Amino acid sequence: MSSLASKITKLTGGYTGLEIPDDMLLSVYGLSGSSLIELFSLALALKEKYTGTRVNFCSIISAKTGICSEDCAFCGQSAIAGKKEKKIKVNALMTVSEIVEAAKIAKNNGANEFSIVTSGTSITDENELRIIGDAVRSIKNEAGITPCASLGLMKYEHLLFLKGCGLEIFHHNIETSRGYFQKICSTHSFADNIETVKSAKKAGLKVCSGVIIGMGESRLDRIKMAKEIKELDVDNIPVNFLNPIKGTPLENAEPLTPMECLKTLAIFRLVNPSKNILAQGGREHNLRQLQPLALMAGANGLLLGNYLLTNGRNPELDLELICDLGLEPNISEPPQTEYA
Repeated sequence: MSSLASKITKLTGGYTGLEIPDDMLLSVYGLSGSSLIELFSLALALKEKYTGTRVNFCSIISAKTGICSEDCAFCGQSAIAGKKEKKIKVNALMTVSEIVEAAKIAKNNGANEFSIVTSGTSITDENELRIIGDAVRSIKNEAGITPCASLGLMKYEHLLFLKGCGLEIFHHNIETSRGYFQKICSTHSFADNIETVKSAKKAGLKVCSGVIIGMGESRLDRIKMAKEIKELDVDNIPVNFLNPIKGTPLENAEPLTPMECLKTLAIFRLVNPSKNILAQGGREHNLRQLQPLALMAGANGLLLGNYLLTNGRNPELDLELICDLGLEPNISEPPQTEYA
């Protein structure tokens, strides 16, 4: 075993998840050849130990689309992008039946989680909150898929309401490291993101919180992201790879290499050995022909189908991919309780 993989194995004492020094994790980015494959093997062993060989497939629906008052540098729906690009339609929140139908399609395509995603800072309108609650309830009772929601900076009492409707998972990314966040967004703070994650946990929801890499952050920033998420102790960690959108401040960002992406996934697994880690947005654009290696370098989940503003892969190709790797899709269990 390579010296770095051996050191990490000894340090973690057989996968106990002890703190790995930043400089040791930074060394991952310098690996190549057999030393890198041994490091990937360690990440794979951790994944199999804690999450088995099943692959989680999450699917999303942009239930409310349009220009947002936030200025997040990566987002095509941000206030900044909206000034340059007028092609994004502003659509009101979908109806309950439209959202539920999309959930059923996602289930048929092989997804085991389905997320209702809305643009904007938050969902505070009582009518919109009721629609989302009704949609969650119907998804729970009719679609046979785990309901998730990504609604921005939410209040505890609203999250508690959605939990009562049957919501199981709430998604809210920290996006980047604490020190780099101000370069990505000025209209809300990193602390606001942390508070939302903690409120979701307090409400009894499982939490999905991840990052976007490739926004100009340093490699050390990525390690700090992984450790920040470890402190939050969330359930699911989506690792997104920037797919630059025209009209955003990051439209000309320096592209990532596939190996840079894979090494980052491995680092997230080493730091968060027992969590669900998903290779999400931008994987087609950044991993290219190396997409299968994401599942061999620490990830145990993928986003299935299209994203918010960009197209994803044909779901049949992703199902074929995991079959070829000798893996199998995770299957949602039917609800034990009917939500009235």
